[in-house]
Amino acid sequence: MRRLAVVMAVLALTGCGSDVEVAHKAVADQLANPKSAKFTNVRVTDQGNVCGQVKGKDAAGVYGGYQSYAAIKSDSQFKVVFDPDGTNAEIRTLCGGAPVSEEAYADPGQAVGSWDVQIVSGSNMGALSDMTARLIERGFIPSVVARDGEQRVLIGPFADKAQADDKKAQLMSSMGIESVVVKHRE
Repeated sequence: MRRLAVVMAVLALTGCGSDVEVAHKAVADQLANPKSAKFTNVRVTDQGNVCGQVKGKDAAGVYGGYQSYAAIKSDSQFKVVFDPDGTNAEIRTLCGGAPVSEEAYADPGQAVGSWDVQIVSGSNMGALSDMTARLIERGFIPSVVARDGEQRVLIGPFADKAQADDKKAQLMSSMGIESVVVKHRE
């Protein structure tokens, strides 16, 4: 009992008013039902911004999908920017997401099997084996390839860009996983 009291006291002292808590309150306040906010992949940048994904219940009490956010620190307050579809360049710059290259959105009339969904690699991805296991549990079939000297987690290839975009949206909505659509390479 005494150990529990000590742990609770330490948690109360260290957690009060932390930047992450203040940022999460600012993010949650922007949702239709702030008390229902669920956060994942939360990270704090060197500039003190708080980034991650959030989902919440709508007015009818139904959870929507995850969307990326950046809580931009200004003095002791946070300005919140949402990125529901993963294309906001400001959030990618602030949070260190993978850049969306011109190559990624080339001619949509390419041959069959010309698009992949690439999982954004970063501090929130964790071990490749953990990421691929989580994807498989949710019905996504990943592959790990070496590209540009790094291991990449891909889903695909897809016959057209629209299919890849749909899979990218499913990843964010169901698991809060950031990804980009890229041209398929053999």
